[in-house]
Amino acid sequence: MLAVMLKTRNFMTTAEKFKVWLETIYISHKTKNPLTTGTQYVTGLNALNKQFNLPGEGIYDVNTNLNHIRNLIDKPENFKKDYSSHFNAFVKFRNYSIERNNKNTKPLQRQVDIFKKQQVEISAIETTIKYFEGLDYIVISKEKDNVGWDLEATNINETLLLEVKGLSGNISSIELTPNEYKNSKEKKTHYKLCIVTNALTNPRLEVFSFNFDTNIWTNELNETLQIEERIGAKMWKQ
Repeated sequence: MLAVMLKTRNFMTTAEKFKVWLETIYISHKTKNPLTTGTQYVTGLNALNKQFNLPGEGIYDVNTNLNHIRNLIDKPENFKKDYSSHFNAFVKFRNYSIERNNKNTKPLQRQVDIFKKQQVEISAIETTIKYFEGLDYIVISKEKDNVGWDLEATNINETLLLEVKGLSGNISSIELTPNEYKNSKEKKTHYKLCIVTNALTNPRLEVFSFNFDTNIWTNELNETLQIEERIGAKMWKQ
């Protein structure tokens, strides 16, 4: 009997992260929007790696001196095709990555006059971002867009819709707005409920996904969320 082992890769290469960043966060100077596809830019950097015979990951290597690469690109004898826009975009990506890493290594900064609820929400969002970035997702905020979830986490294979709920103590119950609840039902495949408990003391994240076999929301420990639908009303004085 022939045994076959499939090796899976659950992380993105720097080139793949760069491509996702181009398609989600980067703002094109021409269109004022992210790129439809970042493949052309990745291809451009690969061409520079080959042209300059750079070892290993070349430009993508975190230890590569980008100023040195810039000097090589600017030399007339090296000019074959203009990849300067591709390279400039990667410099922005490198700076973005450094900024995110620095932010994750520093304690969460809060003003002393922020209400406790706001502190809990900030901690919950940061905890969730850090967790998914650790899984090689690029995370962007959708908090101000009123789309029905707080964050979008994207890698080379998928985009997850993350609704974040923060609690100052242990998990008891959470509430979803009508918009959040509607989207949790309509977009079950990619929708995640991210509940952060003890947000101000020792944040602990639990990620609940919809289990299509049992038709219930479960986390990695097979703990479940029970749902109680409520009907509300708005009343005003005439």
